[in-house]
Amino acid sequence: MSEESVAEEATAAAVPLVVLKSVNKHFGALHVLQDIDLTIARGEVVVVIGPSGSGKSTLCRTINRLETTDSGSITIDGRPLPQEGKELAKLRADVGMVFQSFNLFAHKTVLENVTLGQIKVRRTDRREAEQKARGLLDRVGVGAQADKYPAQLSGGQQQRVAIARALAMDPKVMLFDEPTSALDPEMINEVLEVMQQLARDGMTMVVVRSCTTDPHDRPA
Repeated sequence: MSEESVAEEATAAAVPLVVLKSVNKHFGALHVLQDIDLTIARGEVVVVIGPSGSGKSTLCRTINRLETTDSGSITIDGRPLPQEGKELAKLRADVGMVFQSFNLFAHKTVLENVTLGQIKVRRTDRREAEQKARGLLDRVGVGAQADKYPAQLSGGQQQRVAIARALAMDPKVMLFDEPTSALDPEMINEVLEVMQQLARDGMTMVVVRSCTTDPHDRPA
């Protein structure tokens, strides 16, 4: 590798991956996000904790513009978040999103759920997309479920499929919107183990988590 390439990589690595500056969001009279400043470095894991209704999920959803903002700026990898159109769709492909309710396509198999975005958005060859999908499903521990439908899986398995689907797009950052809140207690660990491995692998992650006063509630 040339000295120039090394210098370029070092410069890129020094640029924060996600930057929010003075971000505000209202829902009617409710000021949900108030002058939010947040900088997320490459490989960093940021956990946003707060009570229900405090704006955690809204903050997470503004990063890929599932929620619009009233003012302020958001940049991903040095690029301002587009307002709409093809550029926004392209940027969203770089931002993986895992929802608390899985959001898998019920009429498609697990394998089809993980290949769909690759084929439709990344324009990946179907055979290549399926090979990559199977590798990711193995990585998150549900490779044997590839030909099943979501309804045939446990909640923990469905959430791991959702993680594989997001990873299939080769995202620069992963957003987790309360990924274990819809799971039974015994299924939480299997999802957390996948997330912990992603963190060890250097994935940049934003994780939304509700706080609770219940001493029996398990941390995410």
